[in-house]
Amino acid sequence: MRIRLTLGLTDRPGTLLKALEKIAMNGGNIISIIHSREALTGGYVPVSLSVEFPSHENFERAKMGIEESGIPVLSAESLERRIETVLIIGDLSVDRLERLFEGRGEIISLVFGGGKGSPYVRVMFSVSSEDRETLLSSLEELAERNNCLLVCEEA
Repeated sequence: MRIRLTLGLTDRPGTLLKALEKIAMNGGNIISIIHSREALTGGYVPVSLSVEFPSHENFERAKMGIEESGIPVLSAESLERRIETVLIIGDLSVDRLERLFEGRGEIISLVFGGGKGSPYVRVMFSVSSEDRETLLSSLEELAERNNCLLVCEEA
């Protein structure tokens, strides 16, 4: 699983190394590091790391080790994305559908069919693992409000 961690490091030699050791001890593979020394805030230098962990448990152990060594974890977010496809059967406004995705997912393709008699739209989209359930629930609500049928692929 790929995670973006933002750490608050004190501007002293060896602090970043201490965090990296905790990540390595738990199987983490560093993808990238952004170290913004000019952005000193509240006595901390924010450092963003993209890290690949073998499992969620490995990530949690690394995070706990980092925090136990006195380094605050300012944020942690999953960078995992899923490609999903749904079929919405019925008459639905494209604008409403596109607004629903704002800030939650990215529409890859919209395919319309069925004509006036039985309209449908097939939506292929990308969504983070964290936002998936919320987005699917919102799609269900939108379909229900517009008397449409939502068909989702199995997860």
